[in-house]
Amino acid sequence: MSAIIEILKNAFRKSMFLIPKEVSVQGAIESPIPGRIDGTVRGDVRTNGLLTIGHTASIRGNVYATDLIHFGKVYGDIFITNKAVISNKAYIKGDVTALILELEEEAVIEGAIRKHVNDLENAIPVDTEPEPEKPPAIEDEKPTSWF
Repeated sequence: MSAIIEILKNAFRKSMFLIPKEVSVQGAIESPIPGRIDGTVRGDVRTNGLLTIGHTASIRGNVYATDLIHFGKVYGDIFITNKAVISNKAYIKGDVTALILELEEEAVIEGAIRKHVNDLENAIPVDTEPEPEKPPAIEDEKPTSWF
């Protein structure tokens, strides 16, 4: 839990946007800075950096961010390029794709969980040995049928 507190402290030191719980947004949100949503959004949310979805937040659309701390409700797919922290109060009806996923015990995800591997392809060492070739199959070893 201390990791979440540290992330939040660092996020609030920078400029960030805030959508309070009394505000409802109809349409997509695109932001080059981190932010926090406590209100209602009907549309996709795209941000660079950390996105915090508060306890009172409800998003009906896809979410794209670098990092995510999620307490509220999302009805759509979530795409995180780094780390996603899903709290025990969170509800997601959609797929979650992230490089690192921290999932608390009572969180609900009605969808698939995928690991984001685009950045991992560059991390594979170049000097790895190729797999040895398999010998060709012998004609006599073909499977036979009972029918």
